Amino acid sequence: MTKVRPLPPLLLLALITAVACTSPEPRAADRTDQGRPAATNPSRPLVVLTRGEPISLALRAFQTVGGGSYPHLVLNATFDDQDEQGNYFPVLPEALPQLNTDTWRLFPDGTMETTYRLKPGIVWHDGTPLDAADFVFAWQVYANPASGTAAVPPVGEMAEVLAPDSRTVVIRWRRPYASAAAFAQRTQRGYGALPRHVLEQSYLQGAFDAFANHPFWTDEYIGLGPYKLERWERGQEIAAVAFDKFVLGRPKIERLRILVANDSNAAVASLLSGDAHIALDYVLQYPDGATLQQQWADQRGGTVIYNPTLLWFGQIQFRPDLMSTPALADVRFRRALAHGMDKHGLNEALMGGTAVVTDGVLSPRATYYAAIEPAIQKYPYDTRRAQQLLEEMGLQRGADGFYLGPDGGSLSLEILSLANPTWESEGTIIVEAYRRMGLNSVLRVLPSVLFGDGQARASFGAMQLTGGGGFERGLGNSLGTVSISRPENRWQGSNRGAWSNPEFDRLWDQYNMTLDQPGQIQLLAQMEQFHTSEVPTIFMYYTPTITPFVAGLGGPQLRTGEQADTLLRIWEWEWRS
Repeated sequence: MTKVRPLPPLLLLALITAVACTSPEPRAADRTDQGRPAATNPSRPLVVLTRGEPISLALRAFQTVGGGSYPHLVLNATFDDQDEQGNYFPVLPEALPQLNTDTWRLFPDGTMETTYRLKPGIVWHDGTPLDAADFVFAWQVYANPASGTAAVPPVGEMAEVLAPDSRTVVIRWRRPYASAAAFAQRTQRGYGALPRHVLEQSYLQGAFDAFANHPFWTDEYIGLGPYKLERWERGQEIAAVAFDKFVLGRPKIERLRILVANDSNAAVASLLSGDAHIALDYVLQYPDGATLQQQWADQRGGTVIYNPTLLWFGQIQFRPDLMSTPALADVRFRRALAHGMDKHGLNEALMGGTAVVTDGVLSPRATYYAAIEPAIQKYPYDTRRAQQLLEEMGLQRGADGFYLGPDGGSLSLEILSLANPTWESEGTIIVEAYRRMGLNSVLRVLPSVLFGDGQARASFGAMQLTGGGGFERGLGNSLGTVSISRPENRWQGSNRGAWSNPEFDRLWDQYNMTLDQPGQIQLLAQMEQFHTSEVPTIFMYYTPTITPFVAGLGGPQLRTGEQADTLLRIWEWEWRS
């Protein structure tokens, strides 16, 4: 029950300048307490804390969980992965496609083709050799309309996947697609192979719902990643063991214990006691990181990294049957809400100034931001201007001092926050600011058990305070019509407010088909200008995701890349003390 309270490797990777704070000894994890290198201890398990758990362990899922970490990634591998700076590198193939070569070809009819040559000797976790036909089978599954995500890129952009031989994968694209060489996605919306020898018979013989509930997706999962599933105790732990035949080499740490940790206070205590060794994204927030940093400082007990990668925003509700007030349909009202939000004050109060405040989707630290910034319409914190906009709409105040709705009746705004001490504090501050401005607002907190319920996430009255992938992909994921969460796609999609505009969709499609950098920058500027004028979402800041890890663990890195994960290159991690 809820609580109610008053670019790809080819182009345009958003390379962000690091915003990092660490303990006084930033490389404490690289030495022993005596400052000397220590022998590795591969038999010591690595205990990882995760917020929530996925519904499926696959790279692309039929139903995804919002607001959670990404523990499934250690079990999987696909064509590519991303390093800490957002650069893509090959994992399963010998190389990634390069434009204007035989591996990435454009045709006169407007279609496109990319080719991957798989490395020899790759096997699934059960020892069965990987075959290029496993990628063909995966495309058939994910392109099936019954999956609910057939239209979602990259699968939605594919016309056909072929396997000329056991080690060659050819992807034919419906049109030019700039992200054709980038499949690694943390949010279970990417693309990777599926084991035909396990799933094909079930897929061909049964209904899709039965296929989607096959035990492969959960307890019997096998992948291609550095670790293989040992057991999964729902709501408690995912246990995994190093995979001897991982294509990039056997992991140095033998076992992983991934523990579900939805209570940040308990997570901090586990890290301080040494019962846990590292926390994934979203387990902790800035105050928790500051606490650990302070507690660890004297004993050199660990390191805290702040990664400026999570775009945070207030998403406006556009579904007429759910709107708290029809005033939300008026752009002047949405602009008033934007002017009434003190983003810089929130950053200082809640995150110690470590977030990167933004006026649009794209980060102000992107290398090309200067070329785009003039197109962005900004709404500085200005309650007087906000009230002027409300009065321009003809809204009048009632006897209680709050503005009335367009029809003269009472007006109430429901602000939805996700359960978490920092996020709830943020929601409380915003609600109180709107109330002082004259808007009767209430806060509703969505409990963590409902983070994976897409319908619950989409069912808010006025604004949902939430986070998601920013950078270039954030434009389509948060604002595109194809990303609207709805019953037809099993309530997947990050556009939970259901804003839809054909002109914006046209610009987004054109951006995805544009392969030259100047053309992409021009389209990014047009999209930023369009949506910041319409204000379907109030973009706030790139918040720091917190990576705390104990001394003696070598491997975790500061991340500035869009899809870089906490456990990136985990097969290289090791215990150094």
